[in-house]
Amino acid sequence: MTTEQETGRGAPVRRVAQKTGTRRTTPQPRTTPRPRPAARAEADVKTARAGARAKSPAAERPATPRRGPAPRRVPARRQRAPFVLLVVGLLCGGLVSLLLLNTMLAQDAITDASLRKEISVARLENEKINLEYQRKTQPNVLAEMAEKQGQHRDWDEVNSWTSAGDQASRVDTER
Repeated sequence: MTTEQETGRGAPVRRVAQKTGTRRTTPQPRTTPRPRPAARAEADVKTARAGARAKSPAAERPATPRRGPAPRRVPARRQRAPFVLLVVGLLCGGLVSLLLLNTMLAQDAITDASLRKEISVARLENEKINLEYQRKTQPNVLAEMAEKQGQHRDWDEVNSWTSAGDQASRVDTER
């Protein structure tokens, strides 16, 4: 039995993935420096002499200027402006909403303070009314008010009040 290492037919080798967040850079094409105009004229003279000596089909062709390797297209940089504008817009919207929320909470706090003040004033008035009622229901104050209205104390008869009314008192007297 042969192993994969011995035959060389193992599973394809996986390439290591680049780290996230790093940019892939394309190697820039190396261009050879252009010859100087004087050197270019000398090269043309040398090729003309060589062309006169050896007539080949390639020499008969018109000389086309040789270009360097075609420049690679650099992938267009992704447009980041719309994304940046979206993020900035969302942040501004959040800021405005927080400011409005803060304003509403401050307005509610002012309303809350004024309502608390009104409640405390109403409690004081209620307490004043309760004190006045308790003062007016004292027995000596009630007696004075009754005398002012023409009612006098009846010390000769005892008037008793029962829950059954007048009939109960008659029954009791008859026994």
